[in-house]
Order: sequence, then structure tokens, then C-alpha cells
Amino acid sequence: MSHLSPTASKSGACLKTIIERLNVDVFLNHPLLTSLFVTDFALLSFGRAPLLLRFVLLVGLVYLGMFFSAKSFAARSNAEKRP
Repeated sequence: MSHLSPTASKSGACLKTIIERLNVDVFLNHPLLTSLFVTDFALLSFGRAPLLLRFVLLVGLVYLGMFFSAKSFAARSNAEKRP
């Protein structure tokens, strides 16, 4: 059992990899969606909204997260293909 690494180090390594792969230019190129993402996250974290509104905010947060990650990874793969 001692040869297994703790889960915290695995999640920390995964988080570091994700942060390295995110492209900041994608967030800067879409200022409206970035502000919606930040506002949505803040409302879900600190707001006391009704359950239905929280569900809509969560759906929006998941959609924006998938949008930004797809754009970041697409921009990175396009940059790697260029000579």
C-alpha cells in the first residue's frame, strides 16, 4: 500500500495540466462570454437563488466551461499543426 501516491498529488497534477492547456487568449477574445462565466460562477458560489434559477445557472456554467475548453484546445492544436 505504501507504493500508492496520495490522491491529492494526482488531482494537483491534473489541475496543473488543465491550467497549462487553457489559452488565455480565448478568454480575452470573448469578453462577453467571459464576463457571463465569471458572473455565473459568482452567483452560484455566493448567491441565494431559487432552485430552478440555480439549475439554469449551472447549465449555463457547464455550457460556458465546455465552450472555453473546446476553443482553448482547438486553438492549441491549430498552433501545433503550423510549421
